[in-house]
Amino acid sequence: MILLRCVSFLIGTVILMGAPFILLPDAPQRGSDVLNVIGGCIIIAVLSSGFFLVGVAGNRMKRSRRARMLAAVLLGFPILGSIGVLMLDKTPVEVWMIGPLLFCSILLFIGFVYPGRRGPQHRRLRPRDPSATIVEA
Repeated sequence: MILLRCVSFLIGTVILMGAPFILLPDAPQRGSDVLNVIGGCIIIAVLSSGFFLVGVAGNRMKRSRRARMLAAVLLGFPILGSIGVLMLDKTPVEVWMIGPLLFCSILLFIGFVYPGRRGPQHRRLRPRDPSATIVEA
């Protein structure tokens, strides 16, 4: 599991650092595209945050329901976005990047979010010894 956490942290870093270079336009843009730039930055941050969460808090995922739910929501964005791009585009140019992203997102979801806790893990108590009870006179 430590290998998956390291890979998750690496993927989050690659998305955060590499996605702006892929999305940079070839021609200079107008000044009115500020909202598009801000929206793109927010989408990049949301996509990478799920991978960072699994990379940092992956060992506590099985004990915390909140962390699993947050990771499920944050990993749902790259999963649904990748499926949407692959289904809606006729010939996506970035298939070499979207395919592995989808695969890694699903792998992390199955590895960290889905298993959760397997019921109560309490030890069975030893049965009481009837002769050990205190009898008051």
